[in-house]
Amino acid sequence: MSILENVPDNWITAEIGSINCYKSMGINPSENPDEIFELYSVPSFPTGKPELLKGSEIGSTKQCVEPGDVLLCKINPRINRVWKVAPKGLYRQIASSEWIVIRQKLIDTDFLRYLFSELSFRDLLCSDVAGVGGSLTRAQPARVSKYEILVASLEEQKEIATRLDKLLAQVGSIKLRLDKIEEIIKRFRQS
Repeated sequence: MSILENVPDNWITAEIGSINCYKSMGINPSENPDEIFELYSVPSFPTGKPELLKGSEIGSTKQCVEPGDVLLCKINPRINRVWKVAPKGLYRQIASSEWIVIRQKLIDTDFLRYLFSELSFRDLLCSDVAGVGGSLTRAQPARVSKYEILVASLEEQKEIATRLDKLLAQVGSIKLRLDKIEEIIKRFRQS
């Protein structure tokens, strides 16, 4: 079944490139060695928090990002890594070049984050990579910009994102409880 079947009439399809307002702006943090940067890197993704590093500790050119930008990891795309840049704090926000940055102020960024994490989008992303395999595969930004996505009305986007937030919070809570069951059973057996 195609993702485009059974779509509400008020939803539209759009190419990612046609809605992406991001204009790449590089920065070499080492030119500001004492400045602290908020760095969205692939290694820090599992922690859920960007790294705070001095410019002298960052070894290569990065890209400037803004709050609400959605970052889609192009390295080894079979691993589902989609990040939303946090609200502005004390430091300039930058991201490694391993992220495709999507900026669109008229689309709910949480909706985009969930859309890019969704299974059919991930399958598409993984089916169209360059590289020899495994961790050496890369999604190609020019190709990704041609992918069509479904866009609901802004009101529906917010509702979808809110419901998914609630469901995933429940899943997280249930997982924590399930993880504790093994320990409870072990103590029960010991007693």
